[in-house]
Amino acid sequence: MDKTHAKTSFNSMPAPPPTHLILVCCHAIYLSGPTHGLDEKEWLLAPFQKYETPTFIQHVQAGLSLLSASPSSLLIFSGSKTRPEVNTSEARSYLDLCVDNNFWGLTKDEEVRGRIVLEEQALDSFANILFSLLKFWKRTGTWPQKLTIISHGFKRERFLEPHIPALRFPLERVEFVGIDPGYMIEGNVEYNRERSEEVRGGLSQKGYGEWKKYLLGEGEVLRRKRAERNPWAVRQLWFESDEERKRSRVKSRTLSAGDGLLLEERVLSGERQPWEEKPEKNRLQ
Repeated sequence: MDKTHAKTSFNSMPAPPPTHLILVCCHAIYLSGPTHGLDEKEWLLAPFQKYETPTFIQHVQAGLSLLSASPSSLLIFSGSKTRPEVNTSEARSYLDLCVDNNFWGLTKDEEVRGRIVLEEQALDSFANILFSLLKFWKRTGTWPQKLTIISHGFKRERFLEPHIPALRFPLERVEFVGIDPGYMIEGNVEYNRERSEEVRGGLSQKGYGEWKKYLLGEGEVLRRKRAERNPWAVRQLWFESDEERKRSRVKSRTLSAGDGLLLEERVLSGERQPWEEKPEKNRLQ
């Protein structure tokens, strides 16, 4: 399949609109190459991500498998342009990976592939969910009734405890698919206790701790991390217009400006959000 044609043909939408959002959280940027992602040199990785590319591929494959099995689903790859070396988003690179591997034979139908959407703004895990919810609404006119999150297993607590309650998305409608790298799985030939404990400890101290203090990501440490991950100054606007914002019925407030970290900083308010409502109330007006 021609890659350019494949990318531009993913715009058709099935009827009726999907009700299930399958979210693959992206973690790195695939650059393309002769091994189609098997060689680490074909990726832009942070030092701590060494040997993790097979796990990223497994995340993608899990999302494709769920998409093929669920006609009412939409698969969203979520991740912004996080590296200065290339003007490519993590989400776009994951789609490139799929095309280069002919989707591993997991999705052969054009209608199924037409339900793959890119979310290219998110700069952290909270934004992965938020921007994907917004993207789902913009593409279908409804809010998802089910949310499946695919990421690292060791991040389960972060997603299901601070993030989902802060977003006010009903926990009973969320499924988490956690796939960890081999070095974190006891009994695996790659298992490395020291590295595993180091990663889990770092996540707890540097990531999860900040999210527990600032549930909506408004703390300075988290805001600065987002700024550092945004070398291409990707807009963080939630909507294209005030009219669209009004139609969405999303309740939010603007943070104080002046630190120059992002083009716009908004957080959800503590009010009821539209994705909490029953399906018949969720249609785009």
